[in-house]
Amino acid sequence: MRSKIFIDFHTHHDRQSSDLINLQTLHVTPELQAESLPNTCSLGLHPWFVQLETWEAALANLVDLAKLSQVVAIGECGLDRNIDLSLETQIAVFKRHIELAEELQKPLVIHCVRAFAELIALKKNTKSSMPWIIHGFNKKEEVFQQLLKHDFYFSFGAAILSDRSPVTQAIATMPQGRFLLETDDRNDINIEQIYDRAASLRHISLETLQTQLVETYRQLTRLG
Repeated sequence: MRSKIFIDFHTHHDRQSSDLINLQTLHVTPELQAESLPNTCSLGLHPWFVQLETWEAALANLVDLAKLSQVVAIGECGLDRNIDLSLETQIAVFKRHIELAEELQKPLVIHCVRAFAELIALKKNTKSSMPWIIHGFNKKEEVFQQLLKHDFYFSFGAAILSDRSPVTQAIATMPQGRFLLETDDRNDINIEQIYDRAASLRHISLETLQTQLVETYRQLTRLG
């Protein structure tokens, strides 16, 4: 894998470029077919879109699809206190993703809103061996340090472009090998902007950052 490339670790857009690894995230439904998957993707049941009537069928489809080689991560999945779906149901669905990630030895991409205590407890109780990566992280320093202490990984996005974001300090001091970068659902920015800003905050060259993040991506996804 060449080092002078960009990796968009979490995106909902299908972007193609010779110098880009575009890890497109798809929410799995019972109807999703293997033929519909992009060349590199992450699959999961996003808590926003989980339906009580269909989630078990969707999960059964996820179990089948996640075995494919182009699926390099499980998720996004997770916990969100800002939605109507009960936290109990969300935890039940999330636990199935944890089990699948362990079975397939693929990292877990996590959406978490106002449920970090529950997330940390689940990580401790399940004794998961696979990397847990919180995407779009944009919380205060105390939350960041707590998650770092419990061996979470992070994917930073558009928040780092703002000087007012609490994560600008986090990414400046983040240990090498513990983070990646993303555009998420933003269509008005590109991953090159995120890389430029991250390199500036970390006081390293763009080329050095690219090399480091390729190595992190390889380690987290176990891809050569």
